[in-house]
Amino acid sequence: MNKKDSAKERMQSALRLRQIRENAGLTQECFAEIMDISLSAYKKVESGENQISISCLKNLHKKMNVSSDFVLFGENQGLDEAWQTVSNCTETDKLFLMLRLLAYFTKTKKLTFSLKEDQLEEDKEILKLVNRLQGYGEE
Repeated sequence: MNKKDSAKERMQSALRLRQIRENAGLTQECFAEIMDISLSAYKKVESGENQISISCLKNLHKKMNVSSDFVLFGENQGLDEAWQTVSNCTETDKLFLMLRLLAYFTKTKKLTFSLKEDQLEEDKEILKLVNRLQGYGEE
């Protein structure tokens, strides 16, 4: 790979990082904190001057469930693979997923990559609803 290709890939990764940050409604300072780096270091990554480190990718995955494949290559799990996973899960899991998607689509787009703790709280509420729906009509 030549330097021109490397710089182009670095810029594409930087644009995806910015997209993730903006979609989550986060400032550069807050995003740098999530990645556990200084604001100036993050600005260099987002501008494409520096490449994102492996430790930053790990932090993004742990704290925001962001795929390193997406950041580095712009790739997400394939739709067919995702559908196969959904097709093979329990009816309870399917209901949970449907409600989670409903919650996602009824909120603003900026929650594309929500913080993991926020998603866990939302998941608890969805699970309560799943349990209520499954018990509906049993009385």
